[in-house]
Amino acid sequence: MATGLFAAPVQGRVTDGQRGLADVRVYPDRLPRVSQLGDPPTAITDADGRFHLELETTDTVLAVEKDGWRRDLVPAAEWGHDIPLRPEPDFRREDVFLVRLDFADEPSSVPDAALRELLFSRRPGAASAANYLYEVSKGCLSLVEGKFLKLRSAEHPAPRRDEHKSALARWVLERLQGQSLGNCDRINNRSGVSKPDGKPDHLWIIAPGHPQSITANDSDLKAVSLLMPLPWKEKTRWPLLFMTEEVPLGNIVHEAFHAMGEHRVDDLYLEDGSALTAGIWDLMDGGQYRGWDRSHPDQGPWVEDTGYSPSHPMAWVRSELWYRGHFRSTMSRRSVKGRQWEGWIAPASRAPGADPQWVTLPDPRKKGRFFSLEVRRPWGFERGRIGGRFGPGCEGLLVALIDPSLLTHGEPKGPVRVVDAHPNTPQPPKPRLPLRLWELDDAAFNLGPGENPKGRSGPLSWEVLETDPSGRMRVRVAVDRRRSRVL
Repeated sequence: MATGLFAAPVQGRVTDGQRGLADVRVYPDRLPRVSQLGDPPTAITDADGRFHLELETTDTVLAVEKDGWRRDLVPAAEWGHDIPLRPEPDFRREDVFLVRLDFADEPSSVPDAALRELLFSRRPGAASAANYLYEVSKGCLSLVEGKFLKLRSAEHPAPRRDEHKSALARWVLERLQGQSLGNCDRINNRSGVSKPDGKPDHLWIIAPGHPQSITANDSDLKAVSLLMPLPWKEKTRWPLLFMTEEVPLGNIVHEAFHAMGEHRVDDLYLEDGSALTAGIWDLMDGGQYRGWDRSHPDQGPWVEDTGYSPSHPMAWVRSELWYRGHFRSTMSRRSVKGRQWEGWIAPASRAPGADPQWVTLPDPRKKGRFFSLEVRRPWGFERGRIGGRFGPGCEGLLVALIDPSLLTHGEPKGPVRVVDAHPNTPQPPKPRLPLRLWELDDAAFNLGPGENPKGRSGPLSWEVLETDPSGRMRVRVAVDRRRSRVL
């Protein structure tokens, strides 16, 4: 049995907890890319659940997935035993109604096939919206193409500026009146339950042009999630995404999270960049830009090397906000009511098991506000590094102070404040995140060389006591109600 340190054939078995599980896809977890040099080796389990793979020296984690079962990321320490998967009763497909909006003076330049690959590819290792959502939902959600409509407008001549997006979106909606939604309406857009609500589950409008979210040029269009009143029924609003064809994957899935729950998922950053928020540790903050190979805001291509490996959502966003808590079961939570706790915390990106993946403690200084602890490992889409940076604090225990009362739609108020494990380190050199967003790429506590195992924020103190080969961390936390220092 290989341990991930040497190149060798790996044989294993996937079960349902008792018997072998057939037709499971198993492949090495590697950094996702938009244009892959080649697909990773992939095995499909046989009738007894067995598989065989040829791995490279750098392969230390396996992705294990099958529709209708909870997806898992399995580290090398566990390959010597049967790999159990659990059924996923909430598995479903969500169809995207895709509209390509061309202009008489500016046609699309990205081929349909390339756009479909970025949005819907399920090839192992492909950086796509479908692969991202399948991974962060842990196998609950399979995103597929539903309808594909092409429109061409001569009513909106250049120059088209960012403030024209709502008018352009309304023009598209006018042409959708009477369109049958079919399988594009299978869920309730606010709650995520499997019940049609008369709205497209995902309406994505793709226009030509550069992404203002990278260029910061007002003459370009910025990706946005809108709740638009219908031209023929003003009291009814449809959620939709409006983006340009060159927008990076991180912006696409960031805006998609806004729409999935009709804006319950908030932006976590502060637009003026005046304070540390969630930084690169959450998709809804600077994490949408994780995966950046070079800094070139004034020139493309952007899709290939900007935001191709966006961060996972934090446990709070994934568990409580996404579709208003519909995917709460994908994270095992331990709510500590007393003044102290000690135990193991499992990596947030894995399927939930016996150990908690999210530990919370109330902040005695303010009702409703709480501390959050989770373990983040550079697995899956979290393998992306801004400018290839590694080092202390880039994985491990993430501690944050969360204030749900600061949730809003419109002007972000920064409801999440991550505790920086290395507060004296400056912001990294270029390349930097666009729009002045904080990176905070060394904010995790760990026991590795150069890492910081202890921390304190107001009344909360914590210490990482131990790590194990499966990526878990044993942590001790305590709340001192006498302390009143604010983060």
